[in-house]
Amino acid sequence: MERRHTEILQQKFREELAGKRIINLRIPGKFQFMDHILQDLLRERLREHLREDIL
Repeated sequence: MERRHTEILQQKFREELAGKRIINLRIPGKFQFMDHILQDLLRERLREHLREDIL
């Protein structure tokens, strides 16, 4: 998700997201579904946000 997407979510769902944190992983939308590089990036960037047993 890019910064622009975060802003769109905040505008569109202002009330629903009030008081909630949006985590932007800063991964460009250039990858194909199930791309191995994308999977590695997701694991790397999600590590600090999820329990280890989920990854």
